[in-house]
Parts: sequence; structure tokens; C-alpha cells
Amino acid sequence: MRKLLYIVSVCIGLTYADTSVNVLDATIKDKVLEDVEVTFQKEGQSSIKTKTDSKGIATLPTPFGDDSTNVIMILKKDGYASMAVKCPCDGFVYAMSPVLENLDSLRVVLQWDDQPKDMDLHAYFENNHIYFSDRHGDKAYLDVDDVDGFGPETITIQKRKNGQKYVFFVHTFSSWAKEIRDADGKYTLPLDKLKNVKVYVYIGSSLVRTYTMPKIPNGLENARIWVPFYIDEEGKIIDKNIIIDDGNPAASGDSFGPDLEKIIAKNFNLSYAHLVSQADKKRAKNLNNQGEKAYHAKDYERAISLYMDSIDLNPNDGQTYSNLGLAYQKAGKLAEANWANRKAIELASGANANVIKASSYYNIARIYEEKGEYESALQNFQNAQAHKKNEVYTNAIRRMEEKLR
Repeated sequence: MRKLLYIVSVCIGLTYADTSVNVLDATIKDKVLEDVEVTFQKEGQSSIKTKTDSKGIATLPTPFGDDSTNVIMILKKDGYASMAVKCPCDGFVYAMSPVLENLDSLRVVLQWDDQPKDMDLHAYFENNHIYFSDRHGDKAYLDVDDVDGFGPETITIQKRKNGQKYVFFVHTFSSWAKEIRDADGKYTLPLDKLKNVKVYVYIGSSLVRTYTMPKIPNGLENARIWVPFYIDEEGKIIDKNIIIDDGNPAASGDSFGPDLEKIIAKNFNLSYAHLVSQADKKRAKNLNNQGEKAYHAKDYERAISLYMDSIDLNPNDGQTYSNLGLAYQKAGKLAEANWANRKAIELASGANANVIKASSYYNIARIYEEKGEYESALQNFQNAQAHKKNEVYTNAIRRMEEKLR
């Protein structure tokens, strides 16, 4: 897919640029989406709305005269997870995920700019390696493969298996192709383009995580692998955002060294570092407090939005994730609630860590119980009991054991 034309109009001697975006279905190759509501928002100004046409294209004069990070674009369509992305947006392709029904389903979408032409999304888990050469695995499959820029490349986990680790990584297939070698055959990465490489993670009816490819570290200019995250054995999405050189000098873009799994595992000791300033912590705390007010007013969608904004500023606060989990649950977004509760468990620290973990495991268990998935409910009730003794947990364990007899 080629980049959309940049439309320029001239009025009274001044040049104005339209903003034009293309919207696709993330799971069906080149399927365009019409009648997608496209909203541009900028703090302190009224929002501007339009819709995609029959070709999946939405075009309008650049909102607020500013196609920059000051502008947020929101995409909405019935049956699809809504997207909220920071601009610049002009000329880009966006892929929307159909709603996922299973509590343990997950969809990962890779998108990028016009270079490199070919990037590949991979999922690596027990006895499975899902990518363009092996598109189907154990309740997992590659929906869409793209080789001419922008993406999307999409992998859907139909039902995650407890006890298995899932590693998602991006491979710059074009790294070894002629298209990005100079006249002397020297390998070069289009570093100015790689800042537009993004991975979107969808759960239920929501976009819950967006990863942007980090700056290539010194000494790893030839690295071909980016690991944005992995899913641990309990289903927690663990941020990594690390660049890895698999050490294979082969000229073939699709060949990996035989010890790829060991190389990735070895690099897991590299930390995901998200430094948060005191100013951002203060702003995040204020947004969290506003979210609590919206929650108590039973405005759950606004509470979710405020908690997510707080997390964008401070992704290390387990309490905000715990609050988010409750808001999702009240809004009927149960898969998303499980994700948020698992993040609360991952990030819980300090004197109240065991309390947060126990209550989060309990909330997860109650959701599984509500859906009639009693084995998963039992495991999470037991996890809650392991962190804090409570008669409620004991009774719940007994209740699940009776259901499973």
C-alpha cells in the first residue's frame, strides 16, 4: 500500500495542507472501512469530526492548522475497538481491530511508515512460531502480512493458554535487502522512519497498549529485532521495549540464527526503563483523582479515559491500574478489566502490595466465575488467598471446587 497523496490547496496566496488518513480492517488484507467516525481533538478547542468514504479515506483541512502531537485523532466504528492516537496523522494508514469476545483473546497490530518496505510481526511461544512462513499455530494465527510499507501486520491469539509465555517481536525484514543499502552495499537503517513503527495491543473492545519503537542503541545499528512486550505465564503483559541483535550476518531476510529463543531470553535482563518526572507524577495523580470522582459518579467511560491518561503520564502506578480494572468491570468490559488487574499485580509495591495483589486476583477470579470458566476462577481465588488470608477467598475456593466436581 502506498502513502496517500499529500493534498495542497492555495487560498489568498497562502498554502494550506489537508489531513488525509486511510482506515483498514486489521484482520482482512486491504479491506477498507467506510463510515468510520474520525474525530480530531486539541485541548482547549472544539473537536472536529468527519467520516471515511467508500475508499476508507477521511480528508479535511488540517484541524486547528496543526498536524502535531498537540492533536489527538480518535477513530470509532460499531463492531471495532476505538483508537486514540497522537498525530502527526496525515498520510498514514490505520488498522482497526474487530471486537474480541473471549476473555483470553488478544490482537497485536504492527504498523509503520513507507520504509522499511517489509517489516514482520512474530509471536513465539511453546512449540509455536507464528509469522509469514507459518501463519497458523495453537489457537493463534497471522491474519495479515504486508510487504510494501505501512502494514498492518496482525497476529490474533484466539485464546491464550495459562502457563505459557508469549513473546511478540518485530523483525525488520528489509534490513538485509538492497532497498536500504547504499551504493557501496553498506547496510543502513532508515532511522528517521523507524520512529513511526508502532505496535498496538487490543483486548476485548479496547486498544489497551501502544508501543513505539525506541531509538536504536549505539553498537546495535545492525540489530533486526525489537521486542515491545511479552505475556507471562499468568497473562500479564510485561513491557520490554528492547532492541536485540540476533547475531546472524546472513543476507537472507527471513533467516534467523538457530538459537533465537535463547538470544531473546538472554536479553530479558535488559530493563524497560520509563523515567517519570515529578511534574508528570503530579499530573498523573490529579488525573487519577478525577477518574475516581467520575467512577463514584458512575460515569465509567470518563473514568476509564482519565485513568488511561494518568497511566500515559505514569505507567508505573499499580493503584491506577487497580482503579482502571474496577471501572472497566463496571462498564462491562471484562477482558480489559482482567488486563488492568494483571498490570496492578505486576506493579504492586510497598506496604500495601499484598493487599493490591490479593484484591486484583480476586477481581479477576470473579470475572472468570461470571463467565463460567471455573478452573481459571479457582486458580485466581487461590492466588488471592496466597497473598492475603480472607474468609471470602476461602469460601470462593470451596465454591469453585464444588463447581468442578
